[in-house]
Amino acid sequence: MYRFKRIIVGITLGEQDEAKIRYAAMISRLALSEKVIFVHVIGPPENDTGRPSYKGLKDRTRESIRERMQELCACYFDGAPSTECEHYITDDAPLIHIELLRRFKEMDIDLLILGKIRGELTKRGSVPVKVARKAPCSVLFVPEGMKPEFNNILVPIDFSDISLDAFDTALSFAAASGVNDIRTIHIYNVPIGYHKSGKSYEQFADIMKGHAENHFKSFVDKVDLRGVHVTPVFILHRNPCRAIDEYVREHYIDLLIIGARGRRTGAAFVLGSVTEKLIGSTSMPLFAVKRKAEGLSLVEALLRL
Repeated sequence: MYRFKRIIVGITLGEQDEAKIRYAAMISRLALSEKVIFVHVIGPPENDTGRPSYKGLKDRTRESIRERMQELCACYFDGAPSTECEHYITDDAPLIHIELLRRFKEMDIDLLILGKIRGELTKRGSVPVKVARKAPCSVLFVPEGMKPEFNNILVPIDFSDISLDAFDTALSFAAASGVNDIRTIHIYNVPIGYHKSGKSYEQFADIMKGHAENHFKSFVDKVDLRGVHVTPVFILHRNPCRAIDEYVREHYIDLLIIGARGRRTGAAFVLGSVTEKLIGSTSMPLFAVKRKAEGLSLVEALLRL
């Protein structure tokens, strides 16, 4: 858990903040984090759903907002005693995501914690928000009402380096919290044109599964398992996102840790198509693991705009 020393948590001053703050506290204890920064963006009085954005506040002054943030943290944040807490408030603006990226770069942020609500931090768009897509660090999405505990960790893998990072992160979580077993899931399929080999669909499916099992053996040898038992799951399916989502629901997975593959289109840096779809579909906390340095050139480009 050495990698999560500096954490940012999006705060909306709503009911969904409790789960995010409690998760931040848990990670603070596990990683002995140096600092947790709670960020709130001042937006209009009402959000897109028509519900008040500042429930319980008589006014929207920075002082009242800061006091409310401090109350929430005092109530729900029980992180490591050595962890420093900071409250950051900024005004909503068309380019607020650039300002936040600047902040991430200056503070050397390792992890961004968001809820699964529309327009968090940027007050526009839907999850995953622009900041989450472009942040040069890992992102944890926490649905409202979730308790910071996990016994069933699932890691989707495709045997790439980025899924190896996710696997290593899962092992760190498990070892630090005393979880003895985690599961990996690999979705394989039968390629079009398999019949040209002269084999049946079932025969070719067995071949593909055999390849996946062999890749898995080499995959786990690349990391220190830290005494954690790993149970591999192999599923034949043409839609990886649907297969993973169904497995999460059927097997009571309470934490999904997945690699966020970087893909550049001009100045864009996204989480990856499967990861983004899972963020929208799964009802469980999802930890999107990014290589910290991968998005830095994007941040530099944005800051020059």
